[in-house]
Amino acid sequence: MRNRVETRKLKFDRTAKPSWHGELVDAVDDRWLVVFFEQPAYAVRGEPVAYALQFYGMRQPLSVLVCFDSAGNVMEWQCDAGLPARITGRVIEFTDLDLDVMVNPDGTYYVRDLEDFEARSVAMGYSEEAKQAAWKGVALALLLVKRRRYPFDGSAGALLGRVLAARGPV
Repeated sequence: MRNRVETRKLKFDRTAKPSWHGELVDAVDDRWLVVFFEQPAYAVRGEPVAYALQFYGMRQPLSVLVCFDSAGNVMEWQCDAGLPARITGRVIEFTDLDLDVMVNPDGTYYVRDLEDFEARSVAMGYSEEAKQAAWKGVALALLLVKRRRYPFDGSAGALLGRVLAARGPV
């Protein structure tokens, strides 16, 4: 992989989930960085994910993970409300603020982790700016999903196709 990067998902208190390593495959208008992951250690409803693309919002309080099966079909979208991502060298970090918008392949969606957000906002001392960013991230995710805007406009599947085609046969 030419554009190898490490990605870190942090909590507000700076604790981190295990890093993922992938390939930076796109940058869109200084608004999104897109990283490709092959066989990430992740499952959707018990089914292993073959490929994933993560869209890191660089100015917006949102990160979007789209998971694909081995045939390239969307399994699920996970929209994490959080602080805008930062890139330092080959490391991309974003701070997850617990609220998620989950989107099914058929376009139906729901908001989850409201209780986690309430509990952690107290336990971790979320600032008012962080709380506002979380709700702005949810609102943005819902707007993008409902209006089928990037990356919910078919861009993710098309990008996955280009990434896989560039890699050639296995």
